[in-house]
Amino acid sequence: MPVGADSGRDLPGLARRAVEAFEESAARGRDRDALMDTAFARLFELYQATSQAERQSPAGQNFNARLAEILVSGNNPVRISLYVVRTQTAAENGRHEGYRPACWRRSMLQLLGDEFVPLQSFLRPVDLDALPHIDDALEAVAADASPATVEAVPAWVPETHWWWWEPARQRGEETPSHTRADSGTLDAVTD
Repeated sequence: MPVGADSGRDLPGLARRAVEAFEESAARGRDRDALMDTAFARLFELYQATSQAERQSPAGQNFNARLAEILVSGNNPVRISLYVVRTQTAAENGRHEGYRPACWRRSMLQLLGDEFVPLQSFLRPVDLDALPHIDDALEAVAADASPATVEAVPAWVPETHWWWWEPARQRGEETPSHTRADSGTLDAVTD
């Protein structure tokens, strides 16, 4: 991904930092949660700095191919599985420990799968099967979640990430048109 001269964006640098973070997660034996959280943070920085066209460009495709290799290497399969488990725990405890952290974690998984590397190419079957359970938990606790208003949803959140708006929707507030039903099934992920 080239440097955007007009905006001063260092896309190669951002891509390199994301790759390095996932490589470190694959290689190191300690700090499991911190390493994966850092890797997702670096990937999120890249996501925010790029357009969909840039992520689908030849350079973007090269990045995605490299990332796909790293996601299934070393310690990453176990770490990503743990990230999925922690996401499910956060969703199940959303009414007590905060709905927003659960939404954040769920969105990081979805962005990784939608924008960079298809989920079925690196998630274990048990982790793919966990995603609908995470969504069920988010939907179940949304009514009791601490106030999450439409205005509190970060601007970067795609409308398809219905879980961010679910508490407001359940309260009858006006929300974006996407609901969980609009997201479809995960059949496309497993086909």
